Amino acid sequence: MSKELVTLVFKKAEIEIGSSVKTRMAQYLADILLDDYKYPISERTLRDYYTAFVEKEEANNEELKPQLITCFCNYLGYDNYASFVTEHPFEKKELPSKRVVEVGADSKNKNRIILFSSALAFTGLSYFGFVKEEENCMVWKENHYERTACTGASLESPLKELILEEFRKIENFDSLVDRKTKGKELWYDKSNGKVEFFTYHGYHPENNKPLKSVTDHIYQTYVLDKRKDAEQIGLKD
Repeated sequence: MSKELVTLVFKKAEIEIGSSVKTRMAQYLADILLDDYKYPISERTLRDYYTAFVEKEEANNEELKPQLITCFCNYLGYDNYASFVTEHPFEKKELPSKRVVEVGADSKNKNRIILFSSALAFTGLSYFGFVKEEENCMVWKENHYERTACTGASLESPLKELILEEFRKIENFDSLVDRKTKGKELWYDKSNGKVEFFTYHGYHPENNKPLKSVTDHIYQTYVLDKRKDAEQIGLKD
């Protein structure tokens, strides 16, 4: 889906500036994202996305940031990612009629062609996630993500299997200490004077800030030294 999204974004930029030069398109998009959507991103980063998602033929598993995905969707005229998934123009394309009706073709052949075309179209829609009933998003619920159909709801983001399985908010001291003792990775965010801990890297599910790795200094300062101040560090005894 990211490949399709990035391709369409750069295609629109190419039309608007009348140039297919990668650097010019990337700079134009960087200006648009900052001016219209208050999203700062460098021309170089956008150019790298173009190289990775558009120019390379093999599949790309790199993930776009949820906020950037939303901005891209808005730039293309969609309210959110869910709208892009369910209302993408690709879904509305029809196969040429001459493949269905051919002069001299008997009834059985026509039916076979129609069935094949329908199956092919449905497979394509399923592959790109355009079938509304499919759960291609995830939503944050208190301390974990849950799989859900894309609706554009608050705290909803494109489905990422690893984050769905591994990303958790740590809510008590014992779990945090046990994880630290076993040498497992820990990540944290400090916002509005409050520190929260998580089991996987990425972005805070509510404020979208990038999480930071918990160092020994951070562990000592915000866990061991502040154990009595549970509210400040979002943990329970």
